Amino acid sequence: MSYIEYVTADHECENPLEDLARANRFTMADLEANRNGKISDTQWFRLLLRAVEPVRYSGGALLGWLLACFVVKTFVPTFVLWIISLLGAKGIGVLFGVVTLACVGAFLMDALKSTRTMTLLIADLKAGKAACIEGRVSPSKEDERGLGVARLYGEKHTNYWYVAKNEYFPVDQEAHAALPSGMLFRLYHTPQSKLLLSIEPK
Repeated sequence: MSYIEYVTADHECENPLEDLARANRFTMADLEANRNGKISDTQWFRLLLRAVEPVRYSGGALLGWLLACFVVKTFVPTFVLWIISLLGAKGIGVLFGVVTLACVGAFLMDALKSTRTMTLLIADLKAGKAACIEGRVSPSKEDERGLGVARLYGEKHTNYWYVAKNEYFPVDQEAHAALPSGMLFRLYHTPQSKLLLSIEPK
């Protein structure tokens, strides 16, 4: 490796800004606006999508589960279900009911969460101002039981965050993996809805 290649590689390791920008989907123009205490125009749409993110998983799981129930009800002959019940699988109806209630409950909870976030986000967008936290930012994640068909197979759903000064900012798996440990950052976010705008090494 030449000296220039060595210096370039070392610089990329020490400054992960490009990886963070790509993973968190912000541009250098967005970052500059956030540095000046503003939310950029191009960030509005991404923020609106992020506000409804909680219902995307639970809503998709609920629709998938209802479709699976419809397929079973429509295409599996009644006598086959009757034979299954005679063979000792009477609890299958209870299982379907429990999974359905879990999907509906999770969807309603996420819908309420998204409504609250959207209400706060509208106020943030109206003001157009960005807030900043400086200090150590840590990646965090939490596994929860899957919904719908995933629950039957014992699969899990994972939530990811950046954590700064006891504030949790939801991110996706790619952004979670892009955050290096042991560094200080400036994290820009919406003041009330607490949604990430951009992040840079301090």
